[in-house]
Amino acid sequence: MKLFHRRFGEEQTGTPLVILHGLLGSSDNWQTLGRRFAESRPVLLVDQRNHGRSTHHPSHTYNDLATDLLNLLDELDLVRVDLLGHSMGGKVVMKFSVEHSARVRKVIVADIAPVAYTPHHMALFDALAGLDLKTVTRRGEVDEQLAEKISNPGVRMFLLKGLYRKDPGGFAFRYNLPVLRMHLEELSRNPVCVSAGISAGNPEDDLCIEAPTLAIYGGNSNYVDADGEAALKAKCVDLSTHCLPDTGHWLHAEDPDGFFNAVSAFLRGSAF
Repeated sequence: MKLFHRRFGEEQTGTPLVILHGLLGSSDNWQTLGRRFAESRPVLLVDQRNHGRSTHHPSHTYNDLATDLLNLLDELDLVRVDLLGHSMGGKVVMKFSVEHSARVRKVIVADIAPVAYTPHHMALFDALAGLDLKTVTRRGEVDEQLAEKISNPGVRMFLLKGLYRKDPGGFAFRYNLPVLRMHLEELSRNPVCVSAGISAGNPEDDLCIEAPTLAIYGGNSNYVDADGEAALKAKCVDLSTHCLPDTGHWLHAEDPDGFFNAVSAFLRGSAF
């Protein structure tokens, strides 16, 4: 599996920070923040499989994604790293941290919890699948088509970040829509169970994230509710939490300064 990645701050010393995007995202979404973090440390932005410029593959499970990350760290000779993951990427980070604790110094989980979620992205996938990209000549036309199904301009802007102009012509999305849609139920599951009631007999029930962990979430998001906070406390030995008020699920885009400051303070071991 070939994973496209971007490296910033290679001249810096200290523990590298590896950032994993969420569903339908890519390393592109994290370049501005990645460069800011790279002012004091090496930073690695990763396109996960079936996203961005990484390989498309018919399988897309959390086992796949965690194995991809391990292989990439081995390939780049990164022995121990800090991990930051948003949404789907946060679940990958949690799973990896449970299974490969010696490779992780600190963990940042952005607006996600170790719980199962009701699959709720089908409307987005239906809207994307219904696009007729053969007829469009400019990005604005794609946005106009999406607006018929998706009223929120912020959501449309996020989805359109995966759109690119093909050579010799036309448009396409960089994410693998058919495979990701097929795996939506899998991606909604909890990759690191916290009780036998969720997944009876799973040996991961007895394993916790040993590294210091920051759970940072949006005040207007419903991804980390009371059950989610309880699951985080049950799964993380050393947990800090931080809420960014007036932000939703894409908190790092809605309040990049607040996100950067909180994560930087946690990585330094300072108070928020």
